[in-house]
Amino acid sequence: MHNINKMITVGLILAFSVGSSEISAQGPQEKTNTYCAADWPAQHAKCRPVPLRQVNVSGYLGQRIERNLRSVLLGLTSPIPKGFEARAAGKPLPPEANRLAADSDLYKWLEGASYVYARTGDQKLKKAIDQIAALILKCQHDDGYINTQVPPKKRFDPSVRHDLYIAGHFFEAATAHYRATGERNLLDAACRWADYLIKEYENGNPYFKKAALNEHSEYELGLLRLYRATEEARYLDFSVILTKKLCKVTPKVADIKAGGGLHAVRVGYLLAGMADLYLQTGSEDMVRHLPGLWKELVQTRMYITGAIGSHGESISTTAYDLPHTRDHQHRSMGETCATVAMIMFSWRMHAITGESRCFDVIENALYNHYLGAIALNGLGTFYYNPMRVVGDQSERTDHWHRPATARCMLPNINRTTCCMPNCWRFLGALPEYVFSYDNEGLFINLYTEAKVNHTLADGRQVSLSVQTQYPHKGDVTVRFDGNQPTSFKLRLRIPGWCEKAAAEWPGRNKKRAEAGDYLVINRTWKRGDTVHLALEMPIRMILPDPRVKANAGQVVFARGPVLFCLEQEDVDFPVEEASVTIKPQDLIKQVRLEWHPELLDGIHVLRLPGLAGGKRVELTLVPWSVRANRSRDSRWVIFLPQAETPG
Repeated sequence: MHNINKMITVGLILAFSVGSSEISAQGPQEKTNTYCAADWPAQHAKCRPVPLRQVNVSGYLGQRIERNLRSVLLGLTSPIPKGFEARAAGKPLPPEANRLAADSDLYKWLEGASYVYARTGDQKLKKAIDQIAALILKCQHDDGYINTQVPPKKRFDPSVRHDLYIAGHFFEAATAHYRATGERNLLDAACRWADYLIKEYENGNPYFKKAALNEHSEYELGLLRLYRATEEARYLDFSVILTKKLCKVTPKVADIKAGGGLHAVRVGYLLAGMADLYLQTGSEDMVRHLPGLWKELVQTRMYITGAIGSHGESISTTAYDLPHTRDHQHRSMGETCATVAMIMFSWRMHAITGESRCFDVIENALYNHYLGAIALNGLGTFYYNPMRVVGDQSERTDHWHRPATARCMLPNINRTTCCMPNCWRFLGALPEYVFSYDNEGLFINLYTEAKVNHTLADGRQVSLSVQTQYPHKGDVTVRFDGNQPTSFKLRLRIPGWCEKAAAEWPGRNKKRAEAGDYLVINRTWKRGDTVHLALEMPIRMILPDPRVKANAGQVVFARGPVLFCLEQEDVDFPVEEASVTIKPQDLIKQVRLEWHPELLDGIHVLRLPGLAGGKRVELTLVPWSVRANRSRDSRWVIFLPQAETPG
């Protein structure tokens, strides 16, 4: 069997169509703990995210980020750590710890907690992190392997096929822990586990020949990030080998093989991993198909809310196959984890291309599907996110959580507990999405109140503050706070939904900006210089794409990045009976926008004429992202049928 440690010299990588020069480290790896989630190098990137510690996010997104601390701490009162607690004490695995890939839930908790600690320095959280780290270390075998479900399960169990997935999440968690704390105990444990996996592969473990073809992607990113933290090339090499050996990526979405099929989360993680491997290596093999696949996924497989996965947890092999209702009493569409994975992929595509449209997709998914999956208080989540929930729901579950019309709230967890821990780690990393940089300046990707203090490669200091009430209002003020005059390019993302945008700054009156691109301002900035960006936010009626049969004859209402839905709490008839008679040209006359600061953290609602049971009614629409926060037995529809006005 091939020896991983020697494979560059023996040419094993060439057998997988990746040259040894492509997989070697590109320049010196960063020795500091500056980066948390976005730790890819600069050489093959058009831009890189500004590190978490250099960003202070407040406003709309900051509120959700802050609530993540309480949620992370409460997560330890759930069954998630129970398996580790039992094994560390030498006790049998308790029933509540018998969940699919259960160990990965704690690893995602640890990754998210590490990001939160890196940002806040919260000592209560640090104590909890230390306790969890100690539990994990007690559960590690002498050969490096960790799995609290063994026994009764066995190592490399072909009926489970999650060994590599679980390991990958630990590698990411250990790297995040090292970045956040500077402590190597978990990083060293991750190296022992990775070395064990490499040894098993070299020794011909049959798992890698058959069962691993149905493994859950994530190990690609985990091994790659472990390499970046340690500079041990064998981890990068192994990531490349497994990606090439276990998965299949071709120009068409329908032909992707990620864990044996088109499982939405696995596809997202695989493509994110390949994008990250390109950013590390520059290998054409890794990036060749990614732009086309990203475009096809976004244009033909993604729901209007940014959700992905239309048949249970799978992406349809058929383009535009996007049903709204459940296809099985225990299954649905739009798994929360799938959207996290797609956002991670889009984030790396932004690093590769520098294109604004990547953040159009991220913004839509973030403000609608993703934040809509999480309870406003941050303490619960939906596993699935169907577009249409109507009628009798008494026999329905949200991945075995009842009722299906309410989120699973901590300390309770779903039977498979991937979504809540994924929310912890994504919200923990979210500050790194707000700003990006290159050698010429700074990008503003997401609008929320924020401050950033970043030093460019040549030593130029860029300090900015952003003031805005986005997404409630489209006015954004960006101020330069640096002490010294500094020349750099400021790039302001103009969202694709925005038909009219204008900006003004010292020496420049209003300048129109094109939607779906960055407005680039290249000048010497002095302290107090301010840019005022106005993004017009008229109410919009989104007409159906005729290729999506499920959307035929129905419309969606939107304003800015926010989509609206009809929820049962706001009508006295079943929501499925509602229809609208408005024409797009009559929106201004017939739809009222109202601000309700006391409702659901403060929201705009839309009031518009409609029909129900053949009678004229007034419909009240609320943002899709706040649905199911007023009742545990709600109903909702986001697509509303268009009807003729009665005579």
